Amino acid sequence: MAPEWIYLLKVNAGIALFYAFYKLFCQRDTFFQWRRYALLSFLGISLIYPLLNIQDWVKEQPAMYELADYYATWMATEEIAAPPVESVANAPQPPSLLTIGIYLYYIGVIVMGLRFLMQLGSVCWMRWKGTRTRIDGQQIISIPTEADPFSFFGWIFLYLPGLKAENRQEILKHEQTHARQWHSMDVILCELINIVCWFNPFAWLIKTEIRLNLEYLADHKVAETMGDCKQYQYHLLNLVNKNVQTGLCNNFNVSHLKRRIMMMNKKRTHTLGRIKYALFAPLAGALLIASNISCISSEKKEEMLESRAIEGDIHQICEEMPDFPGGMRECMYFLRQNIKYPEEAVKNKVEGRVIIQMVVKKDGSIANAKVVRHVDPLLDAEALRVVNLMPKWKPGKNQGEAVNVKYTLPVYFRLSRPDTEMKDSTYTKNGVKYTITKAKEDPNQPDANGVYRICEEMPDFPGGMAECMKWLAKNIQYPEDCKKKGTEGRVIVQFVVDKDGSVMDAKVVRSIDPLLDKEALRVINLMPKWKPGKNQGEAVRVRYTMPVMFKLK
Repeated sequence: MAPEWIYLLKVNAGIALFYAFYKLFCQRDTFFQWRRYALLSFLGISLIYPLLNIQDWVKEQPAMYELADYYATWMATEEIAAPPVESVANAPQPPSLLTIGIYLYYIGVIVMGLRFLMQLGSVCWMRWKGTRTRIDGQQIISIPTEADPFSFFGWIFLYLPGLKAENRQEILKHEQTHARQWHSMDVILCELINIVCWFNPFAWLIKTEIRLNLEYLADHKVAETMGDCKQYQYHLLNLVNKNVQTGLCNNFNVSHLKRRIMMMNKKRTHTLGRIKYALFAPLAGALLIASNISCISSEKKEEMLESRAIEGDIHQICEEMPDFPGGMRECMYFLRQNIKYPEEAVKNKVEGRVIIQMVVKKDGSIANAKVVRHVDPLLDAEALRVVNLMPKWKPGKNQGEAVNVKYTLPVYFRLSRPDTEMKDSTYTKNGVKYTITKAKEDPNQPDANGVYRICEEMPDFPGGMAECMKWLAKNIQYPEDCKKKGTEGRVIVQFVVDKDGSVMDAKVVRSIDPLLDKEALRVINLMPKWKPGKNQGEAVRVRYTMPVMFKLK
């Protein structure tokens, strides 16, 4: 579904939920001004919350992220399980229900928009036809046709021949309240939202509540000023609607008269009753979290569908693993040549190893690249950009046939050390003083222990990576407790391949479960000697990162 329709559905869901909250907690109190702010806030929050992004925070909450993952899996399963729609080539297809619904929606928006413009035009016409005059110091617009008193922003419209002297002061005070408190702004907002959400009955209901609450505010002001509340109520009962004005105006009429009189006679709610309005905050927060969980689920669902859309199954291990054209040495050279270190990351001295997971498809192209070990948003984005620029790989194979393979690739970001850290060392031999100037540290240079991260010829398992995967599969002993719990995943181990090819200093850099971590380290330390890495034909010590897969049948 298009993002604009998802946004519209979320807005309408928010309006429905907030209206239910209003009916449950706020409808019976006498905090009219608080109710006005609350009702306007309901509409405002409904429009804004779908646009707010707190996905990073939600992903940090295990329970919420698990819920999003479950929901995404369910949605993806439902979509894949849906029966395919068969169609006859070149045969005209009838419009779907969704298409018909979209057309009906736009027709409704057009009709409601025209209605709004006609109402606005009616007010302007009355303003043009009326004449300005003053009554008790208040400027009003005298209209030539018989109609109930009404106001629109600062304009107060009266039909003077039908205005009784004993009601004049009350009517003026009522309409002045509407004008001075800018009640027409509330009305306009309601009308605009109703144009967009015309199909939602809760939008109409909340509009009615807003209009009614504005009448409560004006009635309360009149009763408070005039002092004689009963007399004002009798005058309301004596009024008859000879002409109902445009829906944009604040009318002095008897609509909802029973509720208005009951509210005027109602005992004032205790001040502590305002505490219930604080419940609106957690409700809005829950709605915001639900919206972001929905967004995360949609993204995860798309990833799942995209992965499943790749031809055939995705293999974790195959007989002949994928390889970059020219081997890993050329891959590292390609990364070095194409990586553009983000300037902000340079200023902030951010560096590290971003681990990318991707799928090498049957044709060697890269798909579904994503970061599985983050360092910094800028470095993560740059690593993804460069990986997606890669040329086609030599695809993985099983029994001589190309297969899709999930592959994990580390992308290194390391800054050269500043000159202030490069202190010259001096020593004296046979009375002669020697000075050694240290060169800037480079990613292609060994660390203090003489271990390289990148070298010209990277280490290799005897027989290649396919043999390495076979060796791991043969020697791994799946812990029984993990079998019972159904625990599986990918443990990433980092180790050093020494100059003689022996494996040493193995450690887990991405953990799954303590038992699986322990087994991964055990198997890595049992490995036979590798073909060592080389620089300029000489064996060197190289730090190597490798995934160890644990998957139950």
